[in-house]
Amino acid sequence: MQTTHIRDFFYYVSKRTLKTSWILFKLMIPISILIRIIQEFNVLPYISNVLNPLMKVCGLPAETSLVWITSMVVNIYGGILSLFAIYPSLSEPLTVAQLTVLLTMMLVAHTFPIELKIAQKAGVKFIFMFLFRFLSALVFGIVLSLIYSSLNVLQEPVILSKALVLQHPGWAAWAINEVKNYAIIIAVIGALISLIRILEIIGFMELINKAMRPLLKGLGISDDVLSITLIGLTLGIAYGGGLVIDESNRKQIKPKDIFYSLLLMGLFHSIFEDTLLMIGIGGHYSGIIIFRFIMACIITFAIVRFTKNMKSDTFNRLFITKNYIKKLKTKEQTI
Repeated sequence: MQTTHIRDFFYYVSKRTLKTSWILFKLMIPISILIRIIQEFNVLPYISNVLNPLMKVCGLPAETSLVWITSMVVNIYGGILSLFAIYPSLSEPLTVAQLTVLLTMMLVAHTFPIELKIAQKAGVKFIFMFLFRFLSALVFGIVLSLIYSSLNVLQEPVILSKALVLQHPGWAAWAINEVKNYAIIIAVIGALISLIRILEIIGFMELINKAMRPLLKGLGISDDVLSITLIGLTLGIAYGGGLVIDESNRKQIKPKDIFYSLLLMGLFHSIFEDTLLMIGIGGHYSGIIIFRFIMACIITFAIVRFTKNMKSDTFNRLFITKNYIKKLKTKEQTI
């Protein structure tokens, strides 16, 4: 009997891991190839000029627009590579406050082609998530810059660690690195699904839900997506969003639950890898962690209050994809 339970457990984990990974890879692989081609033709410096005035509003040199646009189009690591590339050409070094502002904006708005596509697949409209995260990052930058300048803190010049300089790989090295990344994704997703399943079986997941419910309930996060949201917050949208997609395929999740979960994840996610990376570069925890968390909660809370009593038809038309609504209706008909 025990052998049967173990076999059922591994079958459940393997099936969900492969299914979730396949959902992500169908989105990530073609987009990754397209991004690589864009990098090869070096078009981002021309696009970044459009953002120059916005960087000045955030108290940053115009040249740092290339860093932000690279983070949004490629990923955070690409943005860091751009930062080290342009840093010697700056008229004067960035202050710790300026670097923290820039890195905080990057944490909110990065890897758009993949992360926004995942959010769209999960059920939230692409254009809304783009505008939401882009404008939120801009607000984060403006407010944080004003706080640091008015308090006159963290104004000392920053020294970037040369140990963190990244090399731009050739096509072969890039392809090998991509395969390694996909293997890591499969392993992490398998581990997460296994952990969640074990916690569900022993009843610990219910304890986690009870502990987090007071905070997340006020932010519109329901029990149906609470555990997945926590994964997104700690490990990133690729994992949290992928599990949201898989979970919504398995059972009915209300559009507002999906929406609020992805809102919070969009503003505050990957608090381990990305956050520690930014602090390692020289960003200050006051902006990277504390300010970003508080602002994420405030913005999410405000949108939840504004949309909570909105009629379902209006809400769905503004924020939810037609495919997700169609999928929900199909499930209702089969019940």
